[in-house]
Amino acid sequence: MEERSLHTILSGFQKPELQDLGNILGKELSARFRKSQLVDELHGYITGEPREWMSHLMERDVRLLRDLVRQGPEKVQYQDFADYPSLLEVTGLVQFDDSDDHFHKVWLSREMYDIVAPEVEKVIHVLERNGQFKLERTALGYLNLYGVMPTELFVDCLMEWYNLYIGGSAKRLSKILSTTPIIKMYRYTDKWGDYVCSPCVPDVDELMTRLDSFKGEFARLGNWDAYKAGSGAPYFTIGLSTLEGMRLEQMYKRIGYEGFDLVKAVHDTWMESQFTSGPRPELFDPIFDSPLFGTLDRQALESFCNIVADYADSLPKWCLAGHSANETGECLADRDAWKDNEEMLQEPQEADYPRWNMPEPTITDGYAGEMSSDGYPLGLAIPHVAPNDPCPCGSGLRYCRCHGRYMN
Repeated sequence: MEERSLHTILSGFQKPELQDLGNILGKELSARFRKSQLVDELHGYITGEPREWMSHLMERDVRLLRDLVRQGPEKVQYQDFADYPSLLEVTGLVQFDDSDDHFHKVWLSREMYDIVAPEVEKVIHVLERNGQFKLERTALGYLNLYGVMPTELFVDCLMEWYNLYIGGSAKRLSKILSTTPIIKMYRYTDKWGDYVCSPCVPDVDELMTRLDSFKGEFARLGNWDAYKAGSGAPYFTIGLSTLEGMRLEQMYKRIGYEGFDLVKAVHDTWMESQFTSGPRPELFDPIFDSPLFGTLDRQALESFCNIVADYADSLPKWCLAGHSANETGECLADRDAWKDNEEMLQEPQEADYPRWNMPEPTITDGYAGEMSSDGYPLGLAIPHVAPNDPCPCGSGLRYCRCHGRYMN
């Protein structure tokens, strides 16, 4: 794996980008500095004051650093692809590789490991105790529920939550808000005014256009709902404590989801639920991609798709300013959209996809170079299958959702 020094990474940014990065990490950099001076200043800050700049990171980033430190320098961690990248990956402070379609690989260089390893556990301990993580989860939760919020309403909601659950002065809240990078990173100012948006929103301009056509007021959502909606970044889960959410989760467990795959399935369903103004078969993909999809008959499939649609219609929607489709009668899920994938119910023909058994691991050359046994690389004797092709085992699932999950 190719490693770049911290100085080289910083040198790759333009002056405005270096100033923005310094602002997010809590380092004021003079606009009068030449680029080389900005690089040297920021390099000295990152190497010399790791506890200070890590305390300005979002919870997701600082916990990622902790996990990578525990794993060790230059040790690859395999992750699923998130809806939005972390600040550390965007800036290159954490190395990553997306060349594999199945996994997002991240790791710490030896240089960054030596910088953060002595301090990261202490930083997490402080941020857990001073309430910054709790405030951040609530802030992200409000943004996830609304998609985008007027900055004034956003601050009012946070103040109300802070008074109820933390207690303290507005001055102390302002200090914490000035430390967390949420407003710095997700603030949106345009002809519509001054807003803060969720990191999960893929196109703020499109959302603002749709909101502009919605005539209702912003819904007033509960503080505790916001806290739950902002926990678990980047795989947020909305509305699982409602009847519709509990039915959704139980249904996904029934068709084989567990652990992280379950978290990802409900997260993906929430995300797709925000885009149901027209027919959207993608809303039902977690059912078609489930481990036990091959065991479902048409009646069960239709019933499960209705559970997904019920959940989607009960959620606060971004384009409805936090109201649900059930409340407004707008943007209801198309309950027949899943039928676009109905051909997947047909059993693959034996001639096209002969059944085969999971092979035992074998010692082969050129496979899985990072895995070894007694100095020999490990490989698996399997035919080449594209990720989205039907799995050769005959299950009817896509390869990446069947045997491919265990082969990569």
